[in-house]
Amino acid sequence: MSDFMEIKVLKNESRELVVEFDTKDLTIPDLIVAELLTHNGVEFAGVTKEHPEAGKPRLTLKTDKKKAAEVFEKALEKIAENISDIKSKIGKK
Repeated sequence: MSDFMEIKVLKNESRELVVEFDTKDLTIPDLIVAELLTHNGVEFAGVTKEHPEAGKPRLTLKTDKKKAAEVFEKALEKIAENISDIKSKIGKK
């Protein structure tokens, strides 16, 4: 089993990014959307899935003037920082 989740970029334009996750679980895509919505310049961020039992989640990000791919990357970096912080706090106890 792989240690990472595969994603497929379906659309990568300056102000719009659509990625599909190779999973049925919405946990990671929803986490990314929650972080994206805290960033300035994000006009829309959401996850869709055709059916709860089938299909793969698709995350859509639309920005005002910022490059969508860069905003997506910054959100992933922030999530990684938060996870590292949690891990370090757990390790101290």
